[in-house]
Amino acid sequence: MAEIRLLGAVEVWADGVEIDVGSAKPRMVLAALAVAPGCVVPTAVIADRVWGLRPPKKPAATLYPYLSLLRNALHPIGIGIVRRGGGYVLEAQEEDIDALRFLRVLSEAKAGRATTAELEEATALWRGIPLAGMDNCWIAEYRAELLNARLSAWLLLAEQVDCSGELAGLADDLARVVGDFPLSESLAGYLIRALAQAGRRTEALQQYVELRERLVAELGEEPSDEVQALHLAVLRREPGLANRSQPQTRQRQAVPRQLPSTTRNFVGRDVELKTLDGLLFGGGSSAGVICAVAGTAGIGKTTLALHWAHRVADQFPDGQLFVDLRGFDPTCTPTAPADALRACLDALGTHPDRVPQGLEAQSALFRSITAGRRLLIVLDNARDVDQVRPLIPATPGCAVLVTSRNLLTGLVAELGAHSMKLDLLSPAEAKALLSYRIGPDRVAAEAVAVATLAGQCNFLPLALAVLAAEAAHTPDLSLASLADHLVDDSNRLDQLDTADPMTSVRTVLSWSYAAQDPAERRLFRLLGLHPGPEISLAAAASLIGEPPKEVARLLRRLCQATLLDSPARDRYSHHDLLRAYACEVVMAGESRADREAAQRRVIDYYIHMAYRAVGHLNPDRDEFSLGEPSPGVELADFADVHEALAWYAAELTVILRLVDTSKAAGRWAECWQLADLAARYLGRQGRWRDAIAVEQVGLASAEALGDPAALGLVHRGIAYFSALAGQHAEARQHLRRALEFTRATGDRLRLAYALGLGGFVSAQRQQFAPALAYARNSLALYAAQGSRRGQHRALGSISWYLARLGRLDDAAIYARQALQIAEELGDVKSQAGAHDTLGYLSHQGRRHDEAAHSYRAAARLSRRIGDKYYLAAALHSLGEVHSDVGDFGAARAAKTEALRIFDELEHPRAELLRAELRDLHTKR
Repeated sequence: MAEIRLLGAVEVWADGVEIDVGSAKPRMVLAALAVAPGCVVPTAVIADRVWGLRPPKKPAATLYPYLSLLRNALHPIGIGIVRRGGGYVLEAQEEDIDALRFLRVLSEAKAGRATTAELEEATALWRGIPLAGMDNCWIAEYRAELLNARLSAWLLLAEQVDCSGELAGLADDLARVVGDFPLSESLAGYLIRALAQAGRRTEALQQYVELRERLVAELGEEPSDEVQALHLAVLRREPGLANRSQPQTRQRQAVPRQLPSTTRNFVGRDVELKTLDGLLFGGGSSAGVICAVAGTAGIGKTTLALHWAHRVADQFPDGQLFVDLRGFDPTCTPTAPADALRACLDALGTHPDRVPQGLEAQSALFRSITAGRRLLIVLDNARDVDQVRPLIPATPGCAVLVTSRNLLTGLVAELGAHSMKLDLLSPAEAKALLSYRIGPDRVAAEAVAVATLAGQCNFLPLALAVLAAEAAHTPDLSLASLADHLVDDSNRLDQLDTADPMTSVRTVLSWSYAAQDPAERRLFRLLGLHPGPEISLAAAASLIGEPPKEVARLLRRLCQATLLDSPARDRYSHHDLLRAYACEVVMAGESRADREAAQRRVIDYYIHMAYRAVGHLNPDRDEFSLGEPSPGVELADFADVHEALAWYAAELTVILRLVDTSKAAGRWAECWQLADLAARYLGRQGRWRDAIAVEQVGLASAEALGDPAALGLVHRGIAYFSALAGQHAEARQHLRRALEFTRATGDRLRLAYALGLGGFVSAQRQQFAPALAYARNSLALYAAQGSRRGQHRALGSISWYLARLGRLDDAAIYARQALQIAEELGDVKSQAGAHDTLGYLSHQGRRHDEAAHSYRAAARLSRRIGDKYYLAAALHSLGEVHSDVGDFGAARAAKTEALRIFDELEHPRAELLRAELRDLHTKR
C-alpha cells in the first residue's frame, strides 16, 4: 500500500519502503498537491504554496522538472500526476494521505461516528511537526490548521476515555502532548485528572503549578474556574475525583434560542462547514470564534450560517442570539447598532432599567453580561464593520458568525476575525440541490438538461432554488423546456423573477447595486458592455475613461461589495447573472452616446495593445495602420516579448469574444483587425487551426467592408496558417486571392511579402523550385523598395530552398547574408531562423560540431523570445545531430524537451518524436 505522509517530514512509503521523492522543493510540490487529491490545483496556486511571495519568473517552467521527478517516482506505486485544466491533479485517494485520513477520522469523531480505537489510531499517525523542515506562509497556515486539529483530536479522545473511566491509562500520552499545547487549559485539565486517577498526585499538582505559571506569564490570566476547582479537588483528595468535574452552574436570567429555521434541503459547502468546525473545535473550549462570511447576493450566506449554527447549537449552553442587521434591505434603513444591542440585551434577560444611554456604555454592558458565557451570536446581513463592532463579546467562550455582501476586512484586521468568501456551487452541489427540490428521479431522467440548467443559473443557489420551485409547480413541463427558456441571456433574469422581492434574483441583485456610491454604480453599469470573462485594470480604466488610480479604488469597492471578484492582481470578473444585471442597468442608466463612447474606448484599448504586442511577436511582418485611440484609453508599452506573450495569454479570450461581438454589431473594421491580431498570437502558439477559424471570421467582415488591403492581409494570414496546418489546397486558394487583392492596392512592399508567402506555401508541399522563384521575385521587390528587413526575409527563404534542392554551398552564402542583416536589425527571431538554416546546412554536410553549435544558437534565441514551436524544432534537430555522432544521452535529453513542448502545443510532430525516443532508449 502506498502512503503520502505529511504529519511529520513529507515522505512517501510503499509496502514498508520509503520512496525517494527528491529534495525539499519537489516535496513541497507534492504537499501542495496532496492536500487536495483528485482535484485540479492551478499552477499559480502550486507556485504560491511552494514559493509564497517570491515566485520564480516562470513558475510553470520551474515547476516542470519537479513534477517530472515526482511522476517518475510515484508512477511505479500507482500514484499519478496529470496536467488538467490549467493545473495538475494528484491521482490518489484521501486514504493514501495521512493528514487527510486523520482529518476524516476527526470529523467523524466530532459527529459521534468514530470509535475511541479509531481516534487513537488517527492520533498515532503523527510523527512530529507537520511538513517538517519546510517554511513559507502557506505551510505555516496549513501546519497551524493541522496542529489545531490535533489538539481537537486529543481533547475528543481524552473525553471519550474519561467517560469510559480509563483516563489514568492515558496519562503518559497526555503528558507528551501537553508540551505541544502549553496554553490549552482543557488538555492540561485532562492530564491533571489522569495523573490523579493514576495515583500520581504530586505530578498532578505540579502540572497545575506549571500551567498557572504559563498562563500568568504569557496571557496575564489565572486558570479557569473549572481547572481551579479540579486543582482544589486534587488537594483535598476528594473521592469524587474519578467522576468528571463540571463547572458550577451559575444563575442565568435567560437562555435565548433565537436561531430561525433553515432549509431542510441544505447541500454542499463541505469545505466551508469543515472550516467553521475547525474554528470552533480547533482551539479547545477556551478559544473564541469570529468569522465573517461574505459573498454576492443569492450565494447562500444566511443559509450556510444558520445550517452550521443549528448543527453546533448544543456547544453553546448559554444560548444562541440572531440579529438581522438589514444591511441591504431596500424597504428600511440598516439596523442601528444601538437597536441591535438593545435586542440582544433584552434576549439575555437584562432589565430595561439597567440599560444605560449611549452606544459605548451599552456595548460595555453587553460585554459584561456575556463574560464567562458560551453564546453563539449570528449577525446576518451586515452592511459594514461599524454595525458589527459593538456586538462582539470580549469573552473567549462565545462564537460570532457574521454574514455580509461586503468583505468586512476591518473586522479581520481589527479583531482577527476569520474571513470566508462563498463561491458559487460546484456542478455536483447544484445537481444535489435540484435533486432535493424536484426529486432525484426527475433529475436522473434528464441529466443533460439538469447540467444545462445549473450552468444557466451560474450555480447561484438562489437562482437554482427559484428554478426548482418553477419545476416543482409545473411537473408536466420537461426540464429541457425550462432550459430552452433560459437560453437567451437578455431575458434570463425575467425567467428567474418571482413575485417575492426576497427571492427574485433581479431584485436581490439590485439591492447590492443600489447600496453603492454613484461612481461605483456607473463603473458596474459600464462593465456590462465588456464581453468578459475578465477585465484588467487598464481595460476598465479605458472603458470608463478615468485614471487607473481612481478606477482601481472603484474596483476594490465593488469587490468589497462582492459585485466583482478579483481572481488575480489587477484582474476582475463577475458571474453571468451579475453580468446580465449589469447589461440591464447600463441600458437604463447610460445614454446611447455614452454607451457607444465606452465601447469605442475599450475596443481601441484591445486593438492598440494587441497591435503593440504583435510588434514584439512578429517584428518582421508588415502591419496595417491604426489611427489614434479615443481620448481616455489607457495604453502601455511592453518591455519585451515575454510581457507581450503574457498580455496575450491573459486577454485572448476577451479578444476572441470582441471579434464575435464586433461582427454581430456590424463593426467590420474592428472585427477583421481584432481577428487578424488574435490569429497571429494563436499561430505563435502553434494553434494553426484556431488561427484559421478566427481569420475566417475576420474575412467575412473584410468582405462586408470591401477593403482590398484588408482582404489581402486576411487571405494572406489564412494561406499561411493553412500551409502550416497541412491544408495545402486551401493555402493555394487563399494565396491566389491574397496576391490578387494586394496587387489591386498597388502596395509594392505588401506584394513582396505576399510573394514570399507564395514561396512558403510551395515549400510546405515540398515544391522547392517554384518556392525559389517566388523568393527571388520577392527579394527583387524588397531591394527596389530599399527594405532591409524584407531583404533579410527573402534571403533566408532563398537559402532554405537552395538547401532543400541540394545546393548547399549557394545556400550557405545566402544564409550568412540573412544572418548579417538580422543582427544589424536586432531581430532575434530572424537570427534564430538563420542559425537554424545554417545548422541544417552543416548537418547535411556532415559538419556535426558546426551543426550542433548553430542549432543551440537557434534554440537559445527562440527560448529568449518565447517562440515554442521553433524552440522545439531546433531541439529536435539538435537531437538528430547528437544521435548521428552516437551521443545518445544528449540526443534523448534534447528530444525529450522538444517532445514536452510539442505535446503542450498538441503538434503532430509529437508522435514522430515519441517513436524516435523509444528507439533511442534501446541504444547506449
